[in-house]
Amino acid sequence: MKFLFFGIVQGLTEFLPISSSGHLYLLKKLFGINENLLASFILLHMATLLAIIIFFWKQILATFFKKKMIAHIIIITLVTVIIALPIKHFFEKFFDAKNLLSLCFLANALLLLGTRKRTAQRTAEEITLKDSVMLGIMQGIAAFPGISRSGITISGSLRRGFKPEDAFNLSFLMAIPTIMGAFLLEFKELSVTHITRGAMVLGCVAAFAFGIGALLVVKKTLLSARFNMFGYYSLMLFIASLFL
Repeated sequence: MKFLFFGIVQGLTEFLPISSSGHLYLLKKLFGINENLLASFILLHMATLLAIIIFFWKQILATFFKKKMIAHIIIITLVTVIIALPIKHFFEKFFDAKNLLSLCFLANALLLLGTRKRTAQRTAEEITLKDSVMLGIMQGIAAFPGISRSGITISGSLRRGFKPEDAFNLSFLMAIPTIMGAFLLEFKELSVTHITRGAMVLGCVAAFAFGIGALLVVKKTLLSARFNMFGYYSLMLFIASLFL
């Protein structure tokens, strides 16, 4: 049942702009998650990756025929790697620094709260090299637990003038190579010997199903200009994390 619970949490927090890694660190502190169980979360990441692929299959298929979009996604991914790897190392080394996670939750909240009033006209087809570099930097910064990858990239796209639906599509299309790359890097740490096959299947199914639901919620809140409401939840996480 524990792995099923973690599958639900992963499915929701991976796509909602509330930081799955931040929640993972909170759960680790609250429930004393051991390293073996932590490594098994890699499986849940692959379940949520499948959710993206199923949800965006039309956009993914269309992108294969657009050399410009492929080039920009490659640029975004390369910049993400350059930024994310040292940040990940830094956080793992200094995680015990007081209030670091709390500050990340606060930063995430402020990013989301700032998305309420945005006039956007640009489409994804109008993406430029500067856009790609900036989005890659933003996605890399999301290596800090507490900073949501979808939150920072969607809010960043909105600030750069992209329409809400295009910001939504861009954010999750550029997530695909990033999640795949993270899986390959962390695959050596995968440990599932302590998890039954049934629990593994239930957890992955839950991550997939709740991931699809979360994508629908993100899209709906973006199109109805209510994306900023997740900022209030991040503020609550900021306050809660101060007491852990």
